[in-house]
Amino acid sequence: MITPDSPIHLWADAIEERAQTLENLGLSRAVVLAETASTQSAAVQHSGGNAGLVCIASRQTGGRGRLGRQWADDMGKGISMTLALGEDIDGARLSLALGVAVAEACADVGPGPRVGLRWPNDIVDRPTGAKIAGVLIEKQDGLTLVGIGINVHQTQEDWQRAQQAGAISLAALDAPADRLALALEVLVLIDRKLGEEPKSLAEQWHTRDTLTGTSQTFEHDGKSITGLVESIDPTNTLIVRTTSGLVRLPASSTSLVHS
Repeated sequence: MITPDSPIHLWADAIEERAQTLENLGLSRAVVLAETASTQSAAVQHSGGNAGLVCIASRQTGGRGRLGRQWADDMGKGISMTLALGEDIDGARLSLALGVAVAEACADVGPGPRVGLRWPNDIVDRPTGAKIAGVLIEKQDGLTLVGIGINVHQTQEDWQRAQQAGAISLAALDAPADRLALALEVLVLIDRKLGEEPKSLAEQWHTRDTLTGTSQTFEHDGKSITGLVESIDPTNTLIVRTTSGLVRLPASSTSLVHS
């Protein structure tokens, strides 16, 4: 069952009204687009170089994820949103706050503890490993761009038609949601998490971690490294036990090879 969305003409006012209650993000205005190629690019265009913008699209046709990967919502059934923040924001704290907040928002809709975090930026369904949501942080034109994509209403037929494996929506997890309501909850939680201590955020992140203790393959500096994930500091270092011993991988330049 698909929960009807709030009409798109209500989104901008609702987001701006909620933004006034937030203490840490510094948001003040919203741009709502029926369709765009990328909310990251659109946020730069509409911000005029000034922080404080929320750019959200009902349909995104050419979004991007980490390390150039694609994140599209051609069907207009998910959340595609970018926050244009100041470049002086604490990147490590922001990264932790984002993952924890988006995972918590998705879990609160209904899936609860089955929502996990897969380093570095994926919110996943624990039993299947399928991706529910993702976050992306980029620096551009004096701004910190925070991209957030959440699969909300998509069906299995939608994924097959788009030839996109390994994804799942909240609706498919029996957790229907109104996209506007969920976007507002995400903003509230990100703002709240930014006000928490890094140690608390790290503990919340590790509670949802799905990789530690599993065998994975990573790419770093043009090389492939396979082994047991011993530990993860989500903003700093991964420690992987390979057949040759322990390998420390820098989080900023290491990517997970998805099976």
